[in-house]
Amino acid sequence: MIDRKYKFLAVNPVSGNIHTEDDAIVFLAKDLALMPALEAYIEECQLLGCEDTHIESFNLLIERVEKYQKNVTSKIPDTDRAGEIDRCIKGIFEE
Repeated sequence: MIDRKYKFLAVNPVSGNIHTEDDAIVFLAKDLALMPALEAYIEECQLLGCEDTHIESFNLLIERVEKYQKNVTSKIPDTDRAGEIDRCIKGIFEE
């Protein structure tokens, strides 16, 4: 399990590929640390030689996140609930 904080099911509507916490991670758009992380991701993609369409799609994602953050109460990311701490830090997985 890679993402210990969230259980999720993500489906790519084009390819049909399915992802869960076993092979992916979730960042919430309200988290204030997300924008710098996305910008760093784009920089790394450019260094790796990713296609321009991939860079463009993430630039558009950044625009959507910026718009979203202007309209919601953004927050500093946290792991503060007892159950989250047990899962994320201690690796205890009670369902």
